[in-house]
Amino acid sequence: MSKSIGAIEFKSIAKGIELSNEIVKKSFVEVLYLKSICPGKFLIIISGETSYVNESIDYGLAKGSGYIVDSFVINAISEVIINGLKHKYEKLENITSIGVVETNKVCAGIKALDKTLKSSEVYLIKLQLSFAIGGKLVYIVAGDLDSLEYGIKEGTQILNSKEIVNTTIIPSVDCQIIKNLI
Repeated sequence: MSKSIGAIEFKSIAKGIELSNEIVKKSFVEVLYLKSICPGKFLIIISGETSYVNESIDYGLAKGSGYIVDSFVINAISEVIINGLKHKYEKLENITSIGVVETNKVCAGIKALDKTLKSSEVYLIKLQLSFAIGGKLVYIVAGDLDSLEYGIKEGTQILNSKEIVNTTIIPSVDCQIIKNLI
């Protein structure tokens, strides 16, 4: 059975906590991530069977009208993203090229990451959610240049121009940069 995840990014911490409680009680879902994020927002990410995740997120969106920054439901989520949320990454040898994507919203960034991972042979080496970076999401992927270019293009195509802060591909990344990033 493939897992689905869903998230709601709230612009109020108090309302986010209140509605997160209701979201979790609404259906059979598991909390993957529940935190205040910069700048003064609140994020809940849940997982479970698709119907339960949809039910809980739809309920949260209906009840949170006026307090929502962004949201998503992703079906058949990659275990790589779930592990990234827990700061667990596959150890890679000989990383030579990386791609970096920076988005203005956490939910937008996770959607782009999912598309990037599903569309090309790249590997997640870092996922940074909002904390101490002004509410942004940054993900770093490694792979060959063609895969990085294609994956990042596909991932960012699903976002609007206001959601993307910047993207870059570094074809010959120094080992000191890799060592200090991961």
